[in-house]
Amino acid sequence: MKNVIVFLIVYATLIFATVFGLSLLGEERIDVYAALFAVEFFITSEITSPFTPTEHHKIKILGMIMMVLFIGIVVERIIDILR
Repeated sequence: MKNVIVFLIVYATLIFATVFGLSLLGEERIDVYAALFAVEFFITSEITSPFTPTEHHKIKILGMIMMVLFIGIVVERIIDILR
């Protein structure tokens, strides 16, 4: 199986498990979902390494956007804790 297919299957499975698990816990905050989706993306892409150097450059931009989103969520939570 191609690495891209493996990446998509693993990532989709992780997203499904996250949505299912958090919905069972009654979580309604979208920032929790977004942060976990970003972490899952980075973990899955590092484990499966599905991208060629050309594709990796394109995905790097998406990764930067997800990292900024994740850092923003963490900073917001830290500010909430310190208040």
